[in-house]
Order: sequence, then C-alpha cells, then structure tokens
Amino acid sequence: MKEELRTQYVKSLESRIETINSLKTKFFEGNEIADQNIRLLAHQLHASGATFGFHAITKASAILEAAKEDDLVPRMMELKSVLEKIIKGYSVAFPDKIAASNARPVYEKKADEKLVLIIEDDPAIVAQISSCLDQQSGKITTVVAEDALHAEEELLKGDYDLVIIDLVLPDKDGREILREIKIDFQLAFPVIILSGISKDLVRVDCMSLGADRYIAKPLDQELLSKEIGKLLVGEESSSLSLMPMEEAQQSAEDEVHLPLEGMTILVTENDKHLGELICHLMTDEGAQVSYASNGRETIEALRSTQCSLLILDLNMPDMDGIEVLKKIRGEMDLKGLPVILLTALGGEADIMRGYDVGVNDYILKPISEVYLAGRVKSLLKHH
Repeated sequence: MKEELRTQYVKSLESRIETINSLKTKFFEGNEIADQNIRLLAHQLHASGATFGFHAITKASAILEAAKEDDLVPRMMELKSVLEKIIKGYSVAFPDKIAASNARPVYEKKADEKLVLIIEDDPAIVAQISSCLDQQSGKITTVVAEDALHAEEELLKGDYDLVIIDLVLPDKDGREILREIKIDFQLAFPVIILSGISKDLVRVDCMSLGADRYIAKPLDQELLSKEIGKLLVGEESSSLSLMPMEEAQQSAEDEVHLPLEGMTILVTENDKHLGELICHLMTDEGAQVSYASNGRETIEALRSTQCSLLILDLNMPDMDGIEVLKKIRGEMDLKGLPVILLTALGGEADIMRGYDVGVNDYILKPISEVYLAGRVKSLLKHH
C-alpha cells in the first residue's frame, strides 16, 4: 500500500509542474499573491518530498521557500527540474550526502584527547559550545553535524566522549537521534540536549531516553561549560535518567507494540498525499482514522464525532493549526483532547507557539513512520 501511495505521489508531481508554470506566469504579470502561493507550494513539497523518499525535492523546496523575491523564479525553475527528473526516473539532482561522505575514514583518537560531536545547525550556538569546550583541560577535537543526516553518519565513525544535540534540527527531532544513540545503537557516551522548549513532557521524554543533561536556550555558557566538564571526566553521568537503560529499552519496545484498536484519530494535513500516508500508517496500527484537509473541516469533524487524538498540520491556507487549536481549547472546550502538531518549519519558536495554545506534542516533517507511531502511542499511553 505504501508503494502505491509513493507512486501516486510521483504522478501528482506532474500537476505540481503545471502549477509552477502557472505561478511563473502570474508572478511576471504582477499578481499580488503569486509570491505567497509560490512559497506555499514550496512549503508543501518540502514537507512531503523526504517523507516519500525524495530528499532532492525537500532540499530544492527549502531553497525556494527561503529565496529573495528577485531570486524566486530561478529557484522555482530548479525545483521544476528536480520534479521532472524524478518523474522521468533519472537520478536526483543533488548528490547523496551519505554516499559522498562514506569515503572518509573512521576518526581515530589519540590516547590523550577527547572527541565531541556537536549536532546543531545554528553557527552562533556552535560557536558558544566551542567556547565552552575551549575552557576544558586537555586536547578536545570536535566534529560538527548541521543536521540529522550528517549526524547519523558521524555517530558510527567515532568513539565519542560527549555528544551535544539541538532538540529541533532542520530534518529531524533531536529525540529521534537520542533514541538511536541510547536505545537502537546502544552507544555508551553521554549526551547533552540543548532546547528552547521548556515543556515538561519533552524534557521527561529526553530523560526517559537517557539524556545526561537537558540545558535550556538561550545558553548559560558558565552552566554549559561546567556540565561539559563533569561529563568529559565521567562525573555524574546519566544523572537525569528516570530509569535504568534496560527499563527504558523495554518501555520503548512496549510502546512500539502498543495497539491502537479502539482509538479514533483525526488527521488534518493540507497536503493530500502526505495526509493519505499518515492515515494509512495509523490504520495499519489498528486505529479508526478520519481525514480533514484544512482547519474548517477539522472543526466540523470535531463537532460531529468524538476522537481520541488529533494530528494537526500547522501551516494551512484558510485557518492555520494555531487558530484551530485556539478554537478547540477555547469555545469548543476540548481541553482534554491530545493534539500532536505537524510542522515543517523546524523552528522552536513555531513549536512554542503551539505549546502556548495547548498542543501536547509535536512532530517535524519530513515524517518518520516509526517515530510518528511512537509519538502517537506515547501520548495516548500517558494521557
């Protein structure tokens, strides 16, 4: 079924190309909302591309969405070229990062040095962390990964003494990386999570998965330097962990197999193909699933049916996820309904907006199938 949805998605790219041609014409004609519609199209493709395995679409869409007005059309034509190549079955336009970097050898430490992996996309934060590392005694070598794709590659190349992870990465939630380190790969090195999100649920998630420290942004460099020093010399490691790792691994395994039979899930997603994929994944887990393509349909569905959980897209044209959530928690008085926010924006500020109006958890696009099911099951289990 999933492969059928992927095939349908590729077929739908033909209509996206027609839309690009139309938007190009409207842009040159001076249409007032052409710029907005171009960026909305880019945002939708950014979210869905990598979910269906087409990372080139996600990258070209991100470049287009962030482009300046005078660079909008050239970047749109680049995206069109990527779509055309995928439809025709050619190789994607951008080199595969993992394949290109596999030629690099595994890093071998000297006996008297420490190796630290920093997973962070903000150069200013990387500079702050590097300054804290410079204050430590002994030789320290750092490796920087600006996204999860690079991070997962580097994790298996070095015997790290410390890993520092930004919670909200451009392509994946830091909790996924933490789970891979502590549970999937069962790697023993200590981990610090850096986050602008201060909500207890997220912090407890990180603690349960084995994070050694959870440090808030903006960074207190004196505190960060102190905690780095403790972990590099092996003091107070895993002091945040809520349970032994064997229990954490069993808890994670139990969540994977938690049935969703009897649960009713409403999926709101502006991108039809991504929405169908999410519905398919939840149906496979045993849930009864309904679908809404926009905010107004979501409100109508919640007024007529009772559901166990809502998966809600943040960026929609008619009524965005924040507006929907305000209505749900306010005039509809559905304060107990668990809500997971879907966002492709990848920024902590957007996630915090969701928490401010009552979201329970969030998932970053592109969506990981296993992670989506895990977040849904974890929220339902603890709600």
